Amino acid sequence: MKYILKNIKSFARDYTKIFLLLIVTIGASTMIIHLSYGMFREYRDRKELSRSATKQIVLRLKGSYAHKADAGAELDGNMISLGDLSYQTYEKREDVQDVTVADMEQFARELDGEIAGRLLNIHTGILQGNYRFEADFLISDGEIVNSGDYGFDSLYNFFFGTQTMNTFEYGRYFTDQEYAEGKKVCIMYGFQRNLRGEYLEKNALDDGKVLIGDQEYQIIGLQSGIGTGYLPITSVDGDSILLDEIDLRFKDNISLREINLLNDAVEEYFGNRVICNYELEEIEENSYLYNTILLLVLAVSLVAAFNFCALYHYIVTTRRRTLKIFRACGLSHRKSIWLYLGECTILSAGTYLLALVLFRFLLMPFLAAKMNIFDFHYKAEVYLVLFLIYSVSSFLLQYVMIAWNLKKKMIR
Repeated sequence: MKYILKNIKSFARDYTKIFLLLIVTIGASTMIIHLSYGMFREYRDRKELSRSATKQIVLRLKGSYAHKADAGAELDGNMISLGDLSYQTYEKREDVQDVTVADMEQFARELDGEIAGRLLNIHTGILQGNYRFEADFLISDGEIVNSGDYGFDSLYNFFFGTQTMNTFEYGRYFTDQEYAEGKKVCIMYGFQRNLRGEYLEKNALDDGKVLIGDQEYQIIGLQSGIGTGYLPITSVDGDSILLDEIDLRFKDNISLREINLLNDAVEEYFGNRVICNYELEEIEENSYLYNTILLLVLAVSLVAAFNFCALYHYIVTTRRRTLKIFRACGLSHRKSIWLYLGECTILSAGTYLLALVLFRFLLMPFLAAKMNIFDFHYKAEVYLVLFLIYSVSSFLLQYVMIAWNLKKKMIR
């Protein structure tokens, strides 16, 4: 070991530029190996998570209220029909903690912006008095906003039983400003321009207003789908209870990775008060991208390994004079192999560990701050395995290269 360290010191002094180039090469190879492995693992995980997707997630609410009649059930011998108020009438059945509008507002503030941007619509029911009112909305920049075209189109494509039909009769839909300001406006049950239904008979006021809960709402439109109506979720109190489910629809398929992010947010802010339901479907894999990345990783790693061996081959060649002196002093062929191999192993292992520290604590935090694709970390066992693979493969390559080189250059 003493002679190996002296040889390294002599090498650094006599061939300073080549020595520094060797250190840089080993350090770069180390970072390339770890970065390539991390990139491959990250893309492999994302590939697996992107294979399944869905366009709709339904959050079933474990609430204390339930409607008096299920959809499709018979009431006094008659099937529930459009505008039947019984389907919108609720009663308290259990003593559990409900999900409220305030909970939804907090969820909106913390929902990942990327997922929120992919939402097409969120639909839920709001309890006012003993009646359910419908609400459609979106989330933007942490705020609940108007769902715009989707909410209006849902009245033209109202789903009832196995059919879709136009239920919008008269008036207009909510504006973005009304939603933002929480204006007390609503779309109630009616036919053409006439107010209809038992709810309006009991709660209609003068000047085109209606009493919802204990607040007066201005009627801006009529629909013939449900017996109560639609209102902005921003117009009710924060302690208003959400009913049955929160239906989240997306513009296109979201991956399993995004579903997991959404599930984490749901669990954090709603806890066990909701059950997350969705149906996954297999989507086409982008195999070309992943196979290309795998080939690039393999190519880069091979180039890094052979680059080091080629450089050390040059180093051994340029130190022919030193080798002649050692040989003249009685150094055998076998011992000369172990001398250079020990020198090479110490240099590569020491530089590897130093480069690994720089990679873990400097390079990775910098890259992760720029792009989340680089936000990967390894367990200690992974670092150990990569080090062993690098050390063993380098040792074998170096042994073959040094033995072959010295056999050619040794003066016998």
